[in-house]
Amino acid sequence: FASMFFKNEIQSTFSSDYKRILIMIPAYKEDKVIFDSVNSLLKQDYPKSFYDIVVISDRMQLSTIVSLKSLDLSLLEVNFQNSSKAKALNFAFDNINQEYDFVIILDADNTVNYDFLKEMCIAYSSGYKAIQAHRTAKNNNTDTAVLDAISEEINNSIFRKGHVALGLPSALIGSGMAIDFKWMSANISKLVTAGEDKELEALLLKDKTFITYLDNVLVYDEKIQKKGGFYNQRRRWIAAQFDILRKALSYLPDAISSFNVAFLDKIFQWMLL
Repeated sequence: FASMFFKNEIQSTFSSDYKRILIMIPAYKEDKVIFDSVNSLLKQDYPKSFYDIVVISDRMQLSTIVSLKSLDLSLLEVNFQNSSKAKALNFAFDNINQEYDFVIILDADNTVNYDFLKEMCIAYSSGYKAIQAHRTAKNNNTDTAVLDAISEEINNSIFRKGHVALGLPSALIGSGMAIDFKWMSANISKLVTAGEDKELEALLLKDKTFITYLDNVLVYDEKIQKKGGFYNQRRRWIAAQFDILRKALSYLPDAISSFNVAFLDKIFQWMLL
């Protein structure tokens, strides 16, 4: 109900105040989709001198690696025994020697519109240090993909549009999100599980950093096409939710004493079956 009253408070007017942006794309065996993602970023209506693309390649084919090296991006090659997005992001931050204003995290199957970076820059320049874009379905070619797409839009309404309409922070999704670079640099080593988006949420809300939501800024996401993949995905998410809830409950007394309403709301979310 609250989501029906959501309004994009950020005005889409751009000055020449270009922010330095780091885009990170962890890619585990993503040979089929990585080039669509990278090409959508190389075609941005944003000066190339103000943003860098870093692809963290984990177990991708040699031909893919060779092709990526020919593009205007940085390629980091890893081969973790137990791969995870958290490990990939930590490795990337350990190998970055430049300063940026904020970092954007995308999945290897994500594509964006030409004005994506400009809209994220506007939101950051408006004072928001944590931003979640509107992730939406790129495909609806199977019944399972349609189910996955519907599920995501329900979550967008409840946990993002509805919450922000009530003055509460948006939930993160895991991709299509932008976070202040200095904050990320100081906290990236604390991400250790497969539920890195939930860990990020907990850390941001402990610091009372508001996460805004941009409903008009789209990130197109490849939806699960087979029932088996849908099952495995949800099983991982449930496991991550139980894990982060267990950790977050230890902070509950401090959240109550400091009247951290956003964090208390997040604990309530993670308790939902």
